[in-house]
Amino acid sequence: MHRIKTKTELVAIKNRAGVLIKGAAAMTVFSLVAKLLGVFLRLFLSARIGSEGMGLYQLIMSVYVMFSTFATGGFTLSVSRLVAEKDQRSEGDARLLMKNGLLASAIISAVATALMLLGSDFIAVAFLNDERCAAPLRILALSMPFMAFSGCFKGWFIAKQRIGIRSSSTLFEQVIKIAVIALFLNVVMAGTSEIGSLCTGIVIGVTLSEIASFAYLFLFYLFLRRKRYIASSATESARDSMRSLMSVTVPISLSVYLTSILHTAETLLIPYVFESYSGDRGEALSKFGMIRGMVIPILFFPFAFLSSMVAVFTPEISRLNMLSDRKPINARISSLMSFVSILSVAVGGLFFFLPNELGDAFYPNENTGYAIRILSLVTPFMYVETVCDGLLKAIGEQVQTLKYQLLNSALRVTMILLLVSRMGDTGYLILLVASNTFTYFLCRRRLYKATGVAPRVLSDVVFPLICATCSGFTARFVLDLLSFDSKTASASAGTSVYVGVFALCLTLFAFERIKNTYHRLRG
Repeated sequence: MHRIKTKTELVAIKNRAGVLIKGAAAMTVFSLVAKLLGVFLRLFLSARIGSEGMGLYQLIMSVYVMFSTFATGGFTLSVSRLVAEKDQRSEGDARLLMKNGLLASAIISAVATALMLLGSDFIAVAFLNDERCAAPLRILALSMPFMAFSGCFKGWFIAKQRIGIRSSSTLFEQVIKIAVIALFLNVVMAGTSEIGSLCTGIVIGVTLSEIASFAYLFLFYLFLRRKRYIASSATESARDSMRSLMSVTVPISLSVYLTSILHTAETLLIPYVFESYSGDRGEALSKFGMIRGMVIPILFFPFAFLSSMVAVFTPEISRLNMLSDRKPINARISSLMSFVSILSVAVGGLFFFLPNELGDAFYPNENTGYAIRILSLVTPFMYVETVCDGLLKAIGEQVQTLKYQLLNSALRVTMILLLVSRMGDTGYLILLVASNTFTYFLCRRRLYKATGVAPRVLSDVVFPLICATCSGFTARFVLDLLSFDSKTASASAGTSVYVGVFALCLTLFAFERIKNTYHRLRG
């Protein structure tokens, strides 16, 4: 570690923070558009294949996520963090690390592809209990290498502060996915309603979109390297570079692997428990598809604001973590956590007061309002815990996050067997509340111990709760007074009133607080 010694270094930190804030804003816009397109895709899918089809699709994707997690590991985070650190010393070291990252990801993704191709039939019958899943799994296996390489490129662009390229690739991928899926479901498979065949058409779109995203990132990577080529030799050997990459990637990957395996096991267990509770396979898939495929994506839609900021600031926090002076990094973390807390409480309040309007606007006649209201109580915990997890990994606390994920997975599996088996979907909702609350307190406590940054309960929790309550009651009063016929109009009006009143409360009572938070983010 080294200490900040000159004004030049302080100015450089502030300038980087200004660039990062602009990058976070751009990334948020791209992410929001991509997520909005994702919501429309889910609306289209739910109308085309129904809640039972969504349940089957979620089963297929749960296995796909597990294998893709194995293929990509923690390469995006580790490449972004290490390239940012090595750039301080030598451009050659950064390029050498990128080559090693691509090599390691190629080997791992090839293994993942082979395992998924060879084991698709066995997984479909033995674990998913549905042979219709075999063909989609084989198609999805082909996307593994492209996902792995894309993960490395995304880490590189984040470290180089080329946020627009990384963000636009996500939007490009979403556009390709929607176009291909629409083509297959509306043209090629227009005459079929068989869920298995339709799921095959969907995963073709997923696979082609991953290939397109890789091509997009790779072309930009080649162009920028040629344009900004710096003849700088590496100061470390290839072996040392690979060792430093693995020292960061392995703990993150192990955490991700174990968490993904346990999460997949949990995902496969839930429909089985639902089926044993209701006695109907179709109803079990419908309940599962409604919660996992509809409700949770709605709740996480506003998270685009936060995920963009955390992704952009992770390399900067890694740089600041190398300094012996802890004030700059603590100021960044404190400001990020304040922003996260205020926004997450606002989002939780919105879903709590307008669950039926928002649920019906996205998924008419699916009765998602009940689940949205219950999970709105834990939405702030989900948001803050996710951000805390990312910050802990950025400052080298990967081992602790792994322990917390394992404890959480053990809790969830236990509750599935003891609670969900007796209460069905209601028990599953209770599980989600308990699980996310548990991990929130673990991660928040560890962040405080590692950095000394304590939560500002009054300004970041109590005050936003008051604002959310005032905003919620005002929105409900307006909706009850005007009584809209259209579900979409009702949701739009209620959301607009809620957001407007919440913003007014912040402006009137916390203007100085907001301004100070912005300046702390800039350094």
